[in-house]
Amino acid sequence: MNHKPRLFDWLMLLLLALIWGSSFILMKKGLVAFRAEQVAALRIVITALSLLPFAILRWNEVDFSKKKTILIQGMFGNFIPAFLFTAAQVHIDSSQAGILNSLSPVWVFVLGIFFFQSSYSPIKIVGMAVAFVGSVVLILLQPSHGTTSNAVYGLLIVVATFCYGLSANLLKANLKGVRPITITSISFNIVLIPAAIFLYSTGIIETFNANPDALTSLLYVATLAVFSSAIASIIFNKLVHSTSALFAASVTYLMPIVALSWGFLAGETLSPVDFIGMALIFFGVYLVGK
Repeated sequence: MNHKPRLFDWLMLLLLALIWGSSFILMKKGLVAFRAEQVAALRIVITALSLLPFAILRWNEVDFSKKKTILIQGMFGNFIPAFLFTAAQVHIDSSQAGILNSLSPVWVFVLGIFFFQSSYSPIKIVGMAVAFVGSVVLILLQPSHGTTSNAVYGLLIVVATFCYGLSANLLKANLKGVRPITITSISFNIVLIPAAIFLYSTGIIETFNANPDALTSLLYVATLAVFSSAIASIIFNKLVHSTSALFAASVTYLMPIVALSWGFLAGETLSPVDFIGMALIFFGVYLVGK
């Protein structure tokens, strides 16, 4: 049942932002030893294995038609974006990835209006726009943030955010009453075997034998899988169920703040522009949650 976000929902949104806001650096660390497709496939396989006991226990909770919907939702919400993001991260910097990722709530809104009969109040639309402007201010209007000319690879993230928007709306519209951990564990394990076969076909064994950094990169990818895929997906699915797809997707506006906070803890200074951007984001997300 939907309700206005409670304190618990806001805390879960902040936790989700912390987890997903750290995922870009984990992907970069994984790409030190592995190719993009190997990082994505490893992420899917490790996530599925970590959730396998839950998938086995909860397999009979849903009928075949629901499993088909879970498969489609998982493909667009997890499988396809995992490959698109890692492929893009090879060629574009984290700043551009962050701003493009902020398109996720826009797609949730557009697809929800046109294909899922969703309705949003004017204040939520204003909040979405304000938060998006805050993301632009926070990410782009800083001299230390470079850009890249590989615009084609940026389009991969645009497609990934489209997938997120579709997945969130499918989850809200067609998987009501299905527990978040059931959705997450089944969606990953349905594709476990094909993902494992694909991973083997990439020459992953040879990579481990030839690259001395492989075990270190594997540790980063495993962290990415358990936290940014398994745990974060469960939290996201719960937020979609208990609030709205748009509120849950607004987490992408908070993720640049997480990246900025990591920089601050590493000794970087905050400028007035940073505080303006953060204020806009927090105010915009607050309006989305109204």
